[in-house]
Amino acid sequence: MKFSKTSLLTVLVCSVFIVLMSACERNVCNNITCFNGGSCNMGICNCPLGYEGEQCQKEARLRYLGVYSGYTRCDDGGYLIDSVLIEKDPKRINYVYVSFKSILPKVLHGYVSNSASTYEIVIPNDSAVYYLKRYSLTLQGDKMLKMQTYESKEDPADTFYHSCMFNGSKQ
Repeated sequence: MKFSKTSLLTVLVCSVFIVLMSACERNVCNNITCFNGGSCNMGICNCPLGYEGEQCQKEARLRYLGVYSGYTRCDDGGYLIDSVLIEKDPKRINYVYVSFKSILPKVLHGYVSNSASTYEIVIPNDSAVYYLKRYSLTLQGDKMLKMQTYESKEDPADTFYHSCMFNGSKQ
């Protein structure tokens, strides 16, 4: 009888312990700090626009900043030695200024995509026929910048009119 009571008590204590332990779920966000307004969800920081990194500690645009040297080729024409300077916009967290030696003094203004290494700048043309001029920049390995620019009519059914490609590396 004593053995039965001891066994029953042991089973009861173990059952209560197991129930209590399984009811206590560990919060995976307890030891995670997300900076710059980021929030933790299931142990991963969700970063606000303009920030990246495991803890949202980096400005996304910083990887783009600098001077890139390379060449530009438009349509089926020849290659032109060119350079691009990308600088911070001091007033807006996710925006940059882009200067091309080949199109100076024009300075383009664009924003960095938050979760990719691309951003796009749309510049309307002031001609009688309305065209859109788009610049799409891609950064590869934080060193190689590829930029494609093309013009098209506002109507998406129209084919593009003019296309250029810049390939360069960060100095």
